[in-house]
Order: sequence, then C-alpha cells, then structure tokens
Amino acid sequence: MANMGLKIVASLAVVLLCFACEGNAEKAEALFVFGDSYADTGNHNPYNATDNAPWRRPYGFNWPGYPAGRYSSGKVQTDRWAEILGLPTPIAYEMLRTHQYEEIPKKIVHGVNFAVGGSGILADYGYITISDQVKQFKKLINQTGVFGSEELGRSIVLISNAGNDYLSYIDSNGKNIMGLVSLVSPVVSGMMEVVKELYECGFRNFVVSNVAALGCMPEANRTSCESSYEDFIQRHNMLLNESVIKLRYDLEGSSIIIPNLTSASNYIFSNALDYGFEDWFQSCCAGEGDAQCAEVDDRGDALFKMCEDPNKSFYWDNRHPTNKGWHSIMSLYAYGSANEGKELSFVEGAFSLTEWVKSIGFDAYNISPIETDNLVKYSYVGGVSS
Repeated sequence: MANMGLKIVASLAVVLLCFACEGNAEKAEALFVFGDSYADTGNHNPYNATDNAPWRRPYGFNWPGYPAGRYSSGKVQTDRWAEILGLPTPIAYEMLRTHQYEEIPKKIVHGVNFAVGGSGILADYGYITISDQVKQFKKLINQTGVFGSEELGRSIVLISNAGNDYLSYIDSNGKNIMGLVSLVSPVVSGMMEVVKELYECGFRNFVVSNVAALGCMPEANRTSCESSYEDFIQRHNMLLNESVIKLRYDLEGSSIIIPNLTSASNYIFSNALDYGFEDWFQSCCAGEGDAQCAEVDDRGDALFKMCEDPNKSFYWDNRHPTNKGWHSIMSLYAYGSANEGKELSFVEGAFSLTEWVKSIGFDAYNISPIETDNLVKYSYVGGVSS
C-alpha cells in the first residue's frame, strides 16, 4: 500500500508539472543513449567479422535499405525516440573515430549513443558494460566541453538493458531459474548506480527500460512464450519499479520513467493478428542449424533464410524486433492503447512518452509511419548481395 501511495503521488506530480510547462515547451537539447542491442545504432566495428552482423545484409532491409549497424530490419527505439524529440538520431560513439578531432563538437550537439549490442550491467558477453559506457561519456564531455550542466539538464537519457545479463547466464548455465533470480538484485542495483552517476553529471530526465519478454523470443520457443522465464522477469520488473520510485525522491529535480517493454510486447503478442503479424514467435531472418541471421560460409553462401515480408514478423532475428515490431512497441509507449473502452498505459511514471516529454517542458512529435517495405529479393553469390 505504501508503494501504491508513492506511485499516486508521483503520477500527480507529473500531471501538475505538465500543466505548469504547457505553453512554454521547447525542443530538448539532446538525446544520450546507453545500453545494449535494443538501442545500438552502430557501435560494433563493421570490419570485425566476429561482431559485424548488423553491418551485413539483410540487416537494414526495411530501412534504410542497407545495413546500418542496427540489430533490426530497420529503425530501433533510439531512432524513434529521436523522432519524438524532434532530433536527428544521435551519432554512435564509435562513429566519432572516423572524424577529425575538431569536427567532433559539431557531431555531438544532438547527443551521442554509447549503447553496444551484447552489453549489460555485468560483464556477461564480454562487451563494454553500461557503467563503462558512462566512463566513455565522461571522457568525451571533458575533452570537448560541448555540454555543461545546464545543457545536460535539458537533455534526455535513454538506458536500455533488455536482458543480456540473463541471456548470457542462460547460454552458460541453462534455464537455472534460481540462478537467474539471484542476478536480479545486482542487475537492478547496477542500473540505479548508472542513473545516480549520470545525475551527478547534470542529467535530470531519464528513461529506463525494463526487461524484454525473454521467454517469447524465437531462440526460447518458436511456438509460444516459455513460462519458466516469468518468475525472474516479474521479479526484475517489480524491483526496478520500486527502485526507481525511491530514486525519484532521492534525486532532487529528477524525472524518471520506465517504458514497460515486457507488457508492451505481451500486448502485441495477444493482439498479433490485429497488428498484421503472422507466426510472431518466429524470426524473419533465421539461421540454419547453429548459424545466425546474416551468417555466410567460407564461400560467401548464405547460412540463413529470410521471410518474404518482414512486416508480417514481430521478430527479425532470434532476439530483436523488426522495423515494424519496434514501431508497434514505441507506438504503445508514445500513445498508449484502448481495450474495451479502457485506456491502457505502457509507461510507469506517466501515461505515455509524449505526455511525459511535454511534462518536462519539451515539444513532443509524432512517430513517423512505417516506411514502405523494400521487398528486394536478395541473392547471395560469393559473399556479395544483390
């Protein structure tokens, strides 16, 4: 009951703030992104054969029509968030390496994306952790001096940690549920430490995603959601909610929301046909045997098959939504939904993303429609796609 009271007070504060800011809105200064493949827009080296899957065809099939470093057939949540804020997608941190030092200040004025596919709070897959991404941010800001505390206070932070800490454990230990449950506390605590550290840097507006519907991913089960995952996912999301509510009171002047990735995904699965999805538990781009999407053999021949129309699939590969999948999720975040006359929210701390953006004094823009499907039939000969 105490937690319920805190939620009501927090919700009323958001509403009152919304009225106070109405008529004084301006565009957000910038978008800064930390996290994993659900937000990565190009932080894996395109020339490293071990990690460059999102730089190989058919990734980017729907948008922009060629591989663009995203784990999807098109746009991911980072791109859609930028649209809501009326900003260009922030440059991927690794892309700054290709620019002369004197050019960097101009390239980062709308923010930077530090998210790396495979990352998490723990060392999990061996990639840079989210905490280390924050260190990259601090170093960049100190070197360039582009953003002061005032500019950071008028910016937004997106933190995506969809589940690599748990998926890595499953890959190594199988579905040991008790082991997974024991990870929840350190993972959530680590995320809260990231928020605190970024708050100390000057940020005030945070978007902290909860965990994906891991049991519904094609790699878990291609016909339904695997129920054995539900306990630790529910525990993670509950602890995250409680921790964020506390953090709102500890960090004066902060505004923190949680887009509910779990419930948004489950809602879409429950209404899949209404969204035009078919076989929504199967991936559009599926590897043969142990191969992955975009993988080829030594001769360059494809070791995967691709569906005819990605717009009919929620999942692009074994773990990541398609362009339309992400559009569907972000639309639920941005506008909510209605079921039998009842308004449904998929954001904790506000009714919707657009209302939250307005409540903190910024303009909110509509998400662009899904791009026309680029139904090019790719053939793979000698490693060259055509």
